[in-house]
Amino acid sequence: MRIRQVKEVEIEGLGERIKQARLDSSKSLEQICDEVGVSRTYWYDVEKETLKGALSIENLRKIEGVLGVDFGVSLEGDPEI
Repeated sequence: MRIRQVKEVEIEGLGERIKQARLDSSKSLEQICDEVGVSRTYWYDVEKETLKGALSIENLRKIEGVLGVDFGVSLEGDPEI
């Protein structure tokens, strides 16, 4: 039997920080989306903070890895990607 624990935190301005990191990157939007494994629509929802539901910690770690940044978000039980 599996038990699922869900924890959500609100981080003000994270979408703008992600957008700025993308703009500072030498990678194209298409390249970033391909490497993270998300669509452009999903990416824009992340940047605008209009994503239905929450950004998963797994996707945040992928975004950090692709952009080469650390947004300083840590959660208990945070998986290493």
